[in-house]
Amino acid sequence: MKRRGQSGQVLPLIAVSLAVLLGFAGLAVDVGYLEYQQQQQETATDAAALGGAQSLARSNCGSATSAESSAAIDATNDGYSTGGNVTVIPVSPPSSGPYAGNTCAISVQIQTQHVTNFFSKLFGYPTGMTESTQATADASATGGACIYLLSNSSWSSFNNATVNSPGCAIAINYSANFDGGTIAAPSIGYVSAPNYGGTTFTLATPAAMLPVADPCPEIPGCEYLTANPPSTSGCSGYNDNGGNQTLQPGCYSYMNLDPPGTVTMAPGLYIINGPINDNGVNLQGSGVTIYITSNGSGPNFDNKTVNLSPPTSGNDTGVLLYQVPGNSSSINFNDPSATLSGLLYAPSSTSVNFDTAPGNYMVLVFGSMNFNNNTAYDFATPSPGQSLVKKAVLVQ
Repeated sequence: MKRRGQSGQVLPLIAVSLAVLLGFAGLAVDVGYLEYQQQQQETATDAAALGGAQSLARSNCGSATSAESSAAIDATNDGYSTGGNVTVIPVSPPSSGPYAGNTCAISVQIQTQHVTNFFSKLFGYPTGMTESTQATADASATGGACIYLLSNSSWSSFNNATVNSPGCAIAINYSANFDGGTIAAPSIGYVSAPNYGGTTFTLATPAAMLPVADPCPEIPGCEYLTANPPSTSGCSGYNDNGGNQTLQPGCYSYMNLDPPGTVTMAPGLYIINGPINDNGVNLQGSGVTIYITSNGSGPNFDNKTVNLSPPTSGNDTGVLLYQVPGNSSSINFNDPSATLSGLLYAPSSTSVNFDTAPGNYMVLVFGSMNFNNNTAYDFATPSPGQSLVKKAVLVQ
């Protein structure tokens, strides 16, 4: 028997329950919307940090202002620029965290105030929420490879070679002959299966890979020379008549180096717009970049004492030899006692003979090449942060 006064008591409970359920539903809508906005903003923050780090890589970590500007531009392209309720803060080098003071790193923070909300206005957020995202990217020294062989049709030869490259890889876009010798590299990649003949692989055995790209865009000095080819106007020839000589930077329509004596190359850029012949002279120089034009011939350093190193600062940093893409002229470095370092770049040359034991950090970029003798070829591991090949990566 229902008592008078009990009817209708459940209705307030239902009303309260519906209000609570609607409140939770409203909060779920707000949370979902805010998460969506945060994902959009985080994507823009990551892209801005990567854009800044790419700028640092191109400048060899030498222009924080350009990096911060690039980061701001990338953020703007993704819909976030300082103004109104949005603040974009790129900082290079970062002022805090594990990358604080690292001139190859950049941090980006984007903060958006008063992000639109709906139901949470009823719970203490009448003017909306604040979204804050942060990312750090580094123009890191990736290590990369020491040997890039880019031809998709020319074989390379490692016959009887002892290649010691414990800190950087070997990338072969076609195939190679391995017949005897010892190869020590953390990675050896090929596109077409190589021939084996008793070679010992102490760190990694060759493995199939996809073709690698020309690393020049990730090497600041190489990228600069590609984008800014030097002028060939006013070139003159040079004949060395023997004795000790000092050669000055400039453009040469030909270069003949004759023994006896020593030729010292003063620091700077040497533009070779014709043949270069070394007929037995000793050649030395530091801070040197040799640029072979489309009309130039690759150097023939055959059984010569050669001691050359590249610039350590400036636009051509790290580049010892640059032969323009499309120039396929042959190159010979046939002197086990030669001392070379830096980048040797001739991506179209498939006639490269290499018989030198550098003992220094080098990066070789050729179409294909031959290691000719039983020499031990030592490619030193780059020091931390000193790899020639740089690439922007997110680190936080």
